[in-house]
Amino acid sequence: MALCPECEGTGASPPARDPVLVGDVLAGLVDAVAHGRQPQPSVANCRRCGASAAWHRTVRGRWIMIEPGELAAGVVPAGSRWRVAGDGTAVNLGSAVPSDTCRVSHFDVCPAGPE
Repeated sequence: MALCPECEGTGASPPARDPVLVGDVLAGLVDAVAHGRQPQPSVANCRRCGASAAWHRTVRGRWIMIEPGELAAGVVPAGSRWRVAGDGTAVNLGSAVPSDTCRVSHFDVCPAGPE
């Protein structure tokens, strides 16, 4: 990959890989949707404790780390109950039937977080 004149003048080395073209990403996404596959959530490790959890976009456009697995809604405080929709969007349930299941945010249960 060629560098701009300013970067060449500083002696910067070229990146190890070429940039990813937006068209290639969109083509892969369209192909996945056309074949009925849902985009997979991005799994990452927490910077504070190192545990892995999946990042999901909320209905308001923010991102939240959701713990794997489900819990009985009765043991999770209202406001901390999440459900992941079929398209990967995290939806806050608020109050729910205690016998229902839900997921929790990693930030609510992170052992390295505040009490």
